[in-house]
Amino acid sequence: MRVIDSFRGKHFFLSNFYPARVLFRGQEFPTAEHAFMSAKTTDEHSIEQIRTAPTPAEAKRIGRSVILVDDWDRVRFDAMADVLAAKFDDASLARRLAATGGATLIEGNTWHDQVWGSCTCDTHRNFDGGNALGVLLMRERLRHLLFL
Repeated sequence: MRVIDSFRGKHFFLSNFYPARVLFRGQEFPTAEHAFMSAKTTDEHSIEQIRTAPTPAEAKRIGRSVILVDDWDRVRFDAMADVLAAKFDDASLARRLAATGGATLIEGNTWHDQVWGSCTCDTHRNFDGGNALGVLLMRERLRHLLFL
């Protein structure tokens, strides 16, 4: 079975940091990371700070300090699914996602993220992460494959 376990290089388009226009909840965001961080709060000022952050890393930093929506730990997975659906509304990105075929998508990382990905650092490499981003990307891929 083919595995894509790094969202870098030719697979960078799978990363939430990839520069792609994302129309989410009536606003345009420069990356999926910006859009996802905005979903964490209902505070309009914070959403605008996130939306206009110069980089996805900065949007993430801002998003870590916002007042969270109720039940964020539960709704964050649905929010990510919605963000990915918006990102892959772009036909060229959808084709690239579909072209990954049946590959298992794993958001491999070294920053200890065992929820959205699977960390490969010395401490975590022997423990599979939840890989929620990879799972949601594969679900989004299936959605596009069904409608090709």
